[in-house]
Amino acid sequence: MSNEAYFDYAASTPPFPEALRRFEEISLQLYANPSSTHGRGKKAREALDRAREAFLARLGFHEGHLVLTSGATEANNLVIRSVLDQNPSGRLLLAADAHPSAWFAKDLYGKRVDVLETDSRGRLSVDRLARQLSRKTALVSVLQANNETGILQDLKPLGDLCARKNVPLHVDGVQAIGHVPLTLSELPFTYYTWSAHKFGGPRSVGGVLTRERTLAAQIRGGGQEQGVRGGTENVAGLAASVVALDLSSRSLESDVPRLRRLARSLIDDLRAGIPEALLNSDPEAGLPGLVSVSFPKLIGEEIVLEMDLRGYELSAGSACGSGRREPSRPLLAMGRTRVQALGTVRISMGRFTTADAVAGLVAALRQVVEKQRALA
Repeated sequence: MSNEAYFDYAASTPPFPEALRRFEEISLQLYANPSSTHGRGKKAREALDRAREAFLARLGFHEGHLVLTSGATEANNLVIRSVLDQNPSGRLLLAADAHPSAWFAKDLYGKRVDVLETDSRGRLSVDRLARQLSRKTALVSVLQANNETGILQDLKPLGDLCARKNVPLHVDGVQAIGHVPLTLSELPFTYYTWSAHKFGGPRSVGGVLTRERTLAAQIRGGGQEQGVRGGTENVAGLAASVVALDLSSRSLESDVPRLRRLARSLIDDLRAGIPEALLNSDPEAGLPGLVSVSFPKLIGEEIVLEMDLRGYELSAGSACGSGRREPSRPLLAMGRTRVQALGTVRISMGRFTTADAVAGLVAALRQVVEKQRALA
């Protein structure tokens, strides 16, 4: 299968071979438990500590702490459940476009969760945040970059307000890290969550970056990760993540403008051939290379299946749950209708995407849309 036909980078990225080699090297040579006190265990512990320091340094977050987890879903759960469980009367202010691994709080904590709405462009307003913050707000949780639309939030005014009100801010940075320039010491947050497979690292590796050690364990065991997350640490996974973060960060200077050019070309060609296509992304200021587009009165999932048969891999803007189609919550929050949201596909590009592949994708997409129209 050709990597050039892969247009689902927002779901998972191809791993860097260098990162996989590092994973194999550590796994074969430093396989001992880093909690063991013998020589091999100590070497594994030293490798873990070095990888942790290198990861923080690459993000410009030398003064911070890293709690290693199995990925961003666990990391988001750890932050939200820890803060709310430690503050039984506290409330969560949760962005309307939150990832499901944060949105779960609506079901778990019910009336203790307030929703921070986005505007028609998918952006959060500091004025709206100011109106909704209260003395009972124990945590504000937002996405830095939306996984469906690629909309990037301006975190500084949001974080500055939370800091002035002494309210912790959780930033889900999964889609941003490794894709936009970041110096975390300059961002005002309390907790920042990430996942390695989104920037060319291995799966099942993620974590929480924090300024203070305030989290309470949700997985209990041997007291690893400063007592916050029990379980033997994934030394090889973190070491490989450092390599992937370094490679993805160093390529940003060339990748960001290249992906923006590809996105502009894709959008221009789509609009020329399918004038009714509705753009949900910001190709100039959003995540580089992520395009969300709606085809009203069509079904995004059916378009995705047909595109797969033609050799192109992308995602729908809606998820299937309980045997029925559900429209995208972030798109509904932007004011899209149910019909528009259900007709959405997400096209996300990355390091293997070429201009020829984009041209082929658009040509195939136009054919599929015409076919689906005829069947509608």
